[in-house]
Amino acid sequence: MTDLFVQLLDQYDQLREELDQIGEESALEKAQKLLDDIKEAGKLVVDPDERRILSNLAYDLGEIIFDVSGFYPSVRLMSTAGEGAWRRLGEATEKAGKLEELEYFYHTSRVYLAKEQWEAAIGYLERIVGLDAEYQDAAVLLDEARRQLRLRTLYTEADIRLREGECAKAIKLFKEIVLIDPTYKDAQAKLNRALTRNLYEEALGHLRGERWSQAIEVLETIRDYRDAADKLKGAREQQYLATLYMDAVEAQETGQWRRAIDEFQEIVRMAGVYKDVARRLDQVQGQLQQELVVRFSRGERYLRQRRWEEAAAEFERVNVLDPDYRSVRARLQEVNVHLHPEELRRQGEASLRIGRWREAVEIFGELCRIAPLDADSVAKLEEAKKQLQLEGFYNEGMRYYAKERWGKAVTALGKVVSLAPDYRDAAAKLKIARENLSQSSPLVRFLTNPVLAGFANVAPVIAFIVAAVPIVIGLAIAVSRIVGSVVATPTPKPPTLCDGTFDDKFECWEHGGELEQSVKCEGGQCYAVLGSSDYRCEGGVPMGEAWIKQSFQISPTIATSPTLSLRYRVFSYDLDTQDWFQVQINDDLVGQYGDSLGSVPSCDREPWDSGWRTVEFDLSRYEGQKVEVLLSNVNSKYEWWNTWTYVDDVQIR
Repeated sequence: MTDLFVQLLDQYDQLREELDQIGEESALEKAQKLLDDIKEAGKLVVDPDERRILSNLAYDLGEIIFDVSGFYPSVRLMSTAGEGAWRRLGEATEKAGKLEELEYFYHTSRVYLAKEQWEAAIGYLERIVGLDAEYQDAAVLLDEARRQLRLRTLYTEADIRLREGECAKAIKLFKEIVLIDPTYKDAQAKLNRALTRNLYEEALGHLRGERWSQAIEVLETIRDYRDAADKLKGAREQQYLATLYMDAVEAQETGQWRRAIDEFQEIVRMAGVYKDVARRLDQVQGQLQQELVVRFSRGERYLRQRRWEEAAAEFERVNVLDPDYRSVRARLQEVNVHLHPEELRRQGEASLRIGRWREAVEIFGELCRIAPLDADSVAKLEEAKKQLQLEGFYNEGMRYYAKERWGKAVTALGKVVSLAPDYRDAAAKLKIARENLSQSSPLVRFLTNPVLAGFANVAPVIAFIVAAVPIVIGLAIAVSRIVGSVVATPTPKPPTLCDGTFDDKFECWEHGGELEQSVKCEGGQCYAVLGSSDYRCEGGVPMGEAWIKQSFQISPTIATSPTLSLRYRVFSYDLDTQDWFQVQINDDLVGQYGDSLGSVPSCDREPWDSGWRTVEFDLSRYEGQKVEVLLSNVNSKYEWWNTWTYVDDVQIR
């Protein structure tokens, strides 16, 4: 064993011991230097055994260098320069070494195959096949290693493409992998992920291009991916908005203003700002108002000209566009009365049959306004008014009857019986009320006995006086005792009403309503004005009321019956069935005044003027109650034909 051979073995053992302690760069440098020394030693070492060992050392160093650098160096020993015998010996040694080399390469390639280090395995296997193509299964292993290397290369690139968002390229690469080996790693899962991500990107493109249907179709297939569900919801909302917008624009272009407004407003409610919706909404609202004004005015003109069918067509169009526009429904009703009076008559007769008297009064009042000489309508209007009055007296009488206030019950029920003796059970209730009244104290019977009013029967009067004398004497004694007592009973004062001449404006009065309320003073005299003469007669009168009211208490023991007195003056272009001045006491309608002489309302004449009139109302039925007096000027149905009222000298006497 030569010294050189021993020295190289020692260096090799020392390097193997140091490999775990030194860095890769130092290991590579030392391994390369030792490999070069061993290869060079081949020139000097001629012993076959020593050469074989050095050759193995060279292969091992080549593996170390490959592991660190990825490059496999040449490991063949240099040839010796001996004589021919030594050359032949070297050839034999080389042949024997070739077999050992194939075995070593094969073993090493299997190691690298197990480690899935395909490049290194391919390097060894290619050497084996180059030396001996039939050597064991090296050729098969070489094909498999190349296939695995191809799969790994494709997978690595596909994964990089997927991470960088290049889904189309990643999909192509993963498809090639799956085609080669469907079970390779997680290639199928990543292919599915790439396909999903690609669909997501496609959906985003559709969303950016506002292609809502295509976006929805794609997003429905990947609703569980990332925020696809939220984007699907948003796409559906946008699709609905887009459809709604197109419908609204179509409605605007075809003159369907109300539909267009409703749909544009729905868009604003959902999205706030959307395309040119705000501008279009303002535009269509202006177009609607313009058509409403034109058609309503045209309908009013046709109405004044009594061109009923043309007026109906205009008002019906207004009603379709805006049912709440001004008084269009009232106008339609008025026109339909002229076009279909029999239908209105049937409604009025039905109201009469079922006892809806107030409704019947309104309907037949309307028919009388249209045809004032129609005897049947006039008769049924009077019948409805009579029944309404009877119902009011009867209900009043029954209220007092229930409270056992027999005197007032007799008065109210007496009015019912005088107007209609057979009305319900009024006669029977009146008889019972009178009997209960007669069973009260003799003094009450004396003060309420109707005999005193006429003295038509002398004998009953004398009998009554005789019966009453002891009572009168007893009362005189009682009165004297009361006068002599320490505490005297004060005399109840009559109720008072504050500022019925409106000198302090409305200081004492509550007032309100849709119509104007004011106080006007002329020549030192003031009066309340309910409504206004300044309203434009043709379509400029607000529908509603102007009212004033005041409350006061009436003592139940007042000596004389109080009376409400007031003066009024009504001006009107309308009829009393439509506009009027009314007086209410505790919600009871006790007076209603207007133009009952006119036949047709008109703005083409001077207003009807009632002149100053005085009315009085008995307040005895309200004894012991708090009383509220409500005075109202009423514009009930139409914005046409103004009515206003002056009120003055409201007082309690």
